[in-house]
Amino acid sequence: MMKKITFLLSVFALTMAMQANAQLEKHQATFIYNFTRLVQWPEFYKDPAFILGVLGSNEAITQELRASLGDRTVAGKQIQIVEFASAAELTKCHLLFVPNSKSGQLNRAVAALSNQPALIVTEHQGRQPAGSIINFSVEDGKLGIRLDEELAEAKKLLVSRQLANFSR
Repeated sequence: MMKKITFLLSVFALTMAMQANAQLEKHQATFIYNFTRLVQWPEFYKDPAFILGVLGSNEAITQELRASLGDRTVAGKQIQIVEFASAAELTKCHLLFVPNSKSGQLNRAVAALSNQPALIVTEHQGRQPAGSIINFSVEDGKLGIRLDEELAEAKKLLVSRQLANFSR
């Protein structure tokens, strides 16, 4: 009997964790879309599409981005969501999301995009990792962001005051 109760509690806890992650990804996708509207990329007008990269294959955030962004655009340009299996495969992108599961590849991703004005977004609890311009973290049960304005400026990205003020 005790084994059944333990099993049921484990299944319940796993289900609750999966629902919490799904909600987190939904909020992250909303934030990411808003970043595309609150940041200006240099010479953006030359690009045929807005490339939103995700480091990793089959990441849950990719499915959420595809579902929530649908046919939205950035300054009239179609959003193209591209998964990069590893940092070695990175090519041009305007925004790169590095999920926590791929944080070990962050330094290589930063190096691969060093000559591009790419907005690198991470999800790391605690201190913001080096190379991350925007970092998601959950504090007191709420999703928040930290913005490294100096790094954004060094990458020639113009960040709106609205986004800077929202950052913790």
